[in-house]
Amino acid sequence: MPSTALFTSHKSLALMGQAISSGGNFALGVLLARWLGVEAFGQYSILWMGVLFVLGLHQAYFTQPLMTLLPSKQASEQLAYLEALTGLQVLASVGLAALALLVFGLAVALGIHSEWLEWLPLMGFLLASYLFQDYLKKYCYAKRQMLVPMLMDAALFGLLLPTLAVLYFMDELSLGHALFTVMMSYGISSSIGQSMIGGSPIKYWKRNNIIRTAKEHYHYSFWLLGTSMVQWFSGNFFLVAAAATLGAVAAGALRMAQNMVGLCHVLFLAMENIMPAEAARQFFSKGEKGLFAYLKRVGLLGSIPVGLLLIGLTLAAPWLIKWLYGDEYQSYAYLVAAFSVVYALGYVLTILRLAMRSMHFTSPIFVGYLISAGLSILAAGPMVRQWGIGGVLAGLIGSQMLLLLVYLAFIWRKRATNKLVQSPILN
Repeated sequence: MPSTALFTSHKSLALMGQAISSGGNFALGVLLARWLGVEAFGQYSILWMGVLFVLGLHQAYFTQPLMTLLPSKQASEQLAYLEALTGLQVLASVGLAALALLVFGLAVALGIHSEWLEWLPLMGFLLASYLFQDYLKKYCYAKRQMLVPMLMDAALFGLLLPTLAVLYFMDELSLGHALFTVMMSYGISSSIGQSMIGGSPIKYWKRNNIIRTAKEHYHYSFWLLGTSMVQWFSGNFFLVAAAATLGAVAAGALRMAQNMVGLCHVLFLAMENIMPAEAARQFFSKGEKGLFAYLKRVGLLGSIPVGLLLIGLTLAAPWLIKWLYGDEYQSYAYLVAAFSVVYALGYVLTILRLAMRSMHFTSPIFVGYLISAGLSILAAGPMVRQWGIGGVLAGLIGSQMLLLLVYLAFIWRKRATNKLVQSPILN
């Protein structure tokens, strides 16, 4: 297979799917920010940070290994592997919702009361439906069934956005109603995706297969799980410090700017869904030279639309924010330029992480995030108290630059000492 075959045969569907996903999430962020108001949207943003933390763990254990391990398996092994992994995902989703209910029940029984604790049951079910939908999409990407994720997201946002609009114009839209609508929409999208790939494509309870697959993913993702936890603290701790020190309004403003620059996710998510499997094939067949040649070629090509988009968003930010979000947010237009720098660095880091994951060198990713997280935890509080939102922006950019230096140092040392792992075929 030519190295560009995955892009030439599936690129259009994949990019269309990511355009729907990113465009839908962008519209969701705009509507919630405008209709809930900056303070309630800040509360939504704080709750969603918890969702992203669990999503990071989920991707580290389930979907990142799936995208890399599936191409390396024989055709006769792939079906049993996918059956077992999907069964494991079902157990995880059900267990997550049950755990949220259990913790909430114990808190009530012990007389513990908290404004945030009251959201736990709803957030548990939201997480269960959200993570299952994410898994089904990655399942389809790994099998190159690009049409299914696109239709799942089309159904998701085709239901979610109009429902929120109806609630708003009926004067019934609240934070609770918004979260419940998000939960139900993801659940319906998952049901549609499950039916499209065969209704019940797995034999859930093959115990030995599930245990074997769970162990295989644990060994692969050991460093990735740790990485996911420290990654969240690496950048998000500054956002947590902003919410704790500056309040929900600051959290809402920062989330608004992230949502603006998040249009880049069209390409970022396409990279995460398409490139890992192809990068693994390149490394498996051609070694590290083929891997780096592939990533360099695709990375340079992708940098053009990313750069143009970030520059355009920065220049148009004052007008776009007033038009999309309203006058309440216009004074925060400068945040878009800072997040553009964060995303530009993030693009380079994504390419480097793909290289290391393809070679099964995941420990440097963990080490980089560990260093960055440690410094973030120590510096976030003082920086935010001293410089406010400016301290948050400096911390986010500094965390990305530190990661870049760590990754480049690792790759340079490995290449200088000629210790990069070779393809199993070439060994």
